[in-house]
Amino acid sequence: MSGTRYSYYASQVISGAFILLWTYTAGSKLANFGAYTMEMHRQVFSAEISVVLMYILPIVELLAVILLLFPKTNKIGLILSLLLISTFTGYVLLIIIGYFPNVPCSCGGVIRALGWKGHLLFNLVFLMLAISSLFIKPKREASDKEV
Repeated sequence: MSGTRYSYYASQVISGAFILLWTYTAGSKLANFGAYTMEMHRQVFSAEISVVLMYILPIVELLAVILLLFPKTNKIGLILSLLLISTFTGYVLLIIIGYFPNVPCSCGGVIRALGWKGHLLFNLVFLMLAISSLFIKPKREASDKEV
C-alpha cells in the first residue's frame, strides 16, 4: 500500500471515529435534553453562558459531523474536531487539578461512566488522533481523485 493510500485510509478512519464520537455525544445530549439541561445549569459557568453552551455544543458537534462527511469540507471538520476536543480536554484538566469545585459531567452514556481521569485519557487519545490526522491528511490532487 502506497504512503498516499495509507494516509488516505488512516485519515478516513480518524474522521469516522470523530463522526461516531460527535454523533454519539450530540445525540445523547439531545435524546436526554432535560437531564442535559439540568446538568448544564449546575456547571461552574454563569446561567447565561450555560444556556448558550447548552444549545451551541450539540449544534457544533453535529456541524463537525456534517463537515467530516464530505471530502471538500473534511479538513475543516477535522480542525473543528481538534478545537472541540482541545476545549473539552482543557476543561477536564482544570477539573482534575481542582480549579473548579465539584463539577457535574454533562456528557452522556458511556463517556459519563469514565470518571474524570478516564475522561482525560479518552480525550487525549482523540486529541492525538485529531492532530495526527491533520499531518497525515493527503493533499487531493487531480491524479489522486480516484483514491
